[in-house]
Amino acid sequence: MLTRRDFMKSALATAGAAPFLGASCAETFTIAAAAPRRPSASNRVNLAVIGCGTQGFANMGVFLQDPRVQVTVVCDPVLSAGKYSYQSEKTCGRAPAKAQVDAFYKNTDCKMVADFREVIADPTIDAVLIATPDHWHALQSVLAMKAGKHVYCQKPMSLGISEGKEMVRVAKETGVTFQVGSQQRSSSEFRVACELVASGYLGRCMSCDVGLPGGNKGMYGHEKSVGRDLSPVPGYFTPEGMWDMWQGPAEHWEGNKFIQGIHDPMCWRWNSRTGGGMITDWGAHHLDILQWALGMDSSGPVAIENMTHDRDPNDRIFDWAANYSFDVVYASGFRAHVSNKFPNGLRFHGEKGDLFVSRGHLDKPEHLRKWNEKSDLKGSDTKLYRPRAGVSHEMDFIDAVYSGGRTACPCSVGHRSITIAHMANICERLGVASLKWDPAAERFTDNADANRLAEVKHHNGWKL
Repeated sequence: MLTRRDFMKSALATAGAAPFLGASCAETFTIAAAAPRRPSASNRVNLAVIGCGTQGFANMGVFLQDPRVQVTVVCDPVLSAGKYSYQSEKTCGRAPAKAQVDAFYKNTDCKMVADFREVIADPTIDAVLIATPDHWHALQSVLAMKAGKHVYCQKPMSLGISEGKEMVRVAKETGVTFQVGSQQRSSSEFRVACELVASGYLGRCMSCDVGLPGGNKGMYGHEKSVGRDLSPVPGYFTPEGMWDMWQGPAEHWEGNKFIQGIHDPMCWRWNSRTGGGMITDWGAHHLDILQWALGMDSSGPVAIENMTHDRDPNDRIFDWAANYSFDVVYASGFRAHVSNKFPNGLRFHGEKGDLFVSRGHLDKPEHLRKWNEKSDLKGSDTKLYRPRAGVSHEMDFIDAVYSGGRTACPCSVGHRSITIAHMANICERLGVASLKWDPAAERFTDNADANRLAEVKHHNGWKL
């Protein structure tokens, strides 16, 4: 009988990969770069889902509706568990994901695996959806890209700055299609807002208020899990070793125990070992739009200033601030004020009036109330990337898998945007009010400790 381990060794050998090291889930393996495969128009894209939680289900549901896609594998170290989704009402895991795929296709062809390395080793897979917790994004993306697989990676795309830089390097080296799940770039209200700002319709515009959510436990005000005690590992991590697999490169806690408040579904973002709190969770969206409007997709700000927060430096469990504010400063003098006290969205302040944009809502200043992009957008105005009419962020990714063209949010763009959130979090962790940044060198220029924190440490034998 062919064991799972035998299969992976065989597949890796076929792909020209190095053998496994060690014998536990903490082992590291590498794989040689393979050319990305671009299916012909008559063939489907074989897609694997890595991470079958709330966002994985959401993205998978969209991919299932695309007739060009065949979801062939679902992967998660969790077999089946409750408490997923923003109000803890859903059951997720690899078994529910397979059930959804099987029901959609009306067959049982979809494979269900617990170890993502089986996905990386499978030469039949063209592309992967990575919707795991943040601490896995970089490692899984890099391994998938080196195996020639196209990557749709959920935001925030990295746990720290060094990971993002390596992801960008490998994406360029391998030539795969990469889409960061910053789906606001595929929404017309955000694109129009950015075009209006970039084209000067607000007049001189030198500041913006950016509203992100607050909180550092539970989920969006819904206190579903705040326990701090070390607990037995839940039985849904199966087969044996899957709790170690879920943690992967994250440093283990005392006794390798489970902590409900940060390990229950969707709670991992509240601890720095596995997530970046709300600043990265929503900064990946709204700071991305800020960069887009300012034409800074290949660069970034020069400083974080005026950081204030209520982070408790003695709290090892919930170690991100619940409330915060800071300024993002650009070389041009443009200043974005970021706070969880502002309404969720972006309010650009122009000399001709303010423009506010949030999901499904665009509030233009009085002189632009009757402005219509179809009739009033001039030939000389800035025209930003837009997907084909009516397509989703996921479909935009599939378009690029076939064409080899760009996506709405490529790896390099997503990295520049989330770097700002990481800069703010480093300010928070150091307890300093400001940090200076060189966007060309991608280094802090005034604080050696900040550059140290920009380097993500991986544990348990995992290496990027």
